[in-house]
Amino acid sequence: MDLVRIVASGLIGYGIGSISSGYFVGRMYRNVDLRTIGSGSTGATNTFRALGLGAALLVALLDILKGAVSVWIASAIVSAPADERTIATAVAAVAAVAGHCWPAFLEGRGGRGVATGFGALLFIATPAWLGSVVAFMLALAITRMVSVGSLAAVAGAVIGYAIFVFAGYLSFHWAVLGFILIAGSIVTFRHRANIARIVRGKEPRVGRHRSPST
Repeated sequence: MDLVRIVASGLIGYGIGSISSGYFVGRMYRNVDLRTIGSGSTGATNTFRALGLGAALLVALLDILKGAVSVWIASAIVSAPADERTIATAVAAVAAVAGHCWPAFLEGRGGRGVATGFGALLFIATPAWLGSVVAFMLALAITRMVSVGSLAAVAGAVIGYAIFVFAGYLSFHWAVLGFILIAGSIVTFRHRANIARIVRGKEPRVGRHRSPST
């Protein structure tokens, strides 16, 4: 196994993940540091509450691209054999999510990792990505809480992967499952404050006030 290239894939993924889209968009739009506003997250939700829909969509797109590009570069670095390529892309994907959440360039203060995880999952296990997106949209539509949608997306990715593997649409690989579980755990951990507010009934909903959230 080419451990050097696999480790390199992870380091590159972390570096790409550490490029904070929210921080740069905040600076470009209104010269604000999103880490000092609302929830302090540099993700799309806090961007939406601070800067509006256009800025939030741009941040979401760029964060998704971070996950996708990290996986693409890893697959180019370790192009064969297929087993090692899968491991490299999974390592890069986890690293990109970690980099987004704890960026090296912003004192470790980043986002929640959802969009970056979406981007990586899209190319690692597309059917599982579909399950994740469907779960996110349904939970958001029912509760109007982005945080609930994000947590549902984690469950949707795990369930979607299991369903499509058992149905024969995906080949099982431990590295892919590892990425889903580890990245999902990171996303869940980053939402711990939101979970506490959900339990207390204090989590804000989309379309209401702009209290701190995700």
